[in-house]
Amino acid sequence: MPIERETIIERTPSETVVVGGGSPFGIIGAIIAIVFAVLLILWLVNGGISSNGDSVNVDLPNVTVTE
Repeated sequence: MPIERETIIERTPSETVVVGGGSPFGIIGAIIAIVFAVLLILWLVNGGISSNGDSVNVDLPNVTVTE
């Protein structure tokens, strides 16, 4: 009759790190920041501040200064 051998290996328990869920305000703020960044990039790509050489006419009123 054969003798069965049993080998027991004991392992140290692994550490479990629980990270709390993010704040919903942080997630909403991140989404707003991403949308704002995309709009800013699109605005800059489409000309941004430069006027591409176009002239701007401004009608100013006549002003007289007296003392």
